[in-house]
Amino acid sequence: MRCLIHIKFLSGWLFGAFVIAGSGCVTTGTDGVVEMGGGLYMVGGLGGAFDHSGSAVKIKYLKMAKEYCEAKQMNMIPVETSARDAGLQHASAEVQFRCVTK
Repeated sequence: MRCLIHIKFLSGWLFGAFVIAGSGCVTTGTDGVVEMGGGLYMVGGLGGAFDHSGSAVKIKYLKMAKEYCEAKQMNMIPVETSARDAGLQHASAEVQFRCVTK
């Protein structure tokens, strides 16, 4: 009986650990920056389990856009941004931008 209690406790603990670990694996749904055409790019997606602010997620994607343009030796100019705070879903954000010459 005592061994059965330990097994139930450990299996519950392991399930909780997998849920917590898996919740941090939310992705953008793409592999990063997407070219939309006409020199316009977009990056966006969901934040992680502990990202409650859409603004914080937007900052993450603004930095990603800036790094993308800097890798091309260009400056990033935001065109349109949006963000949604966490509610029933994770916080999310989207950034549309252009890369312009320095």
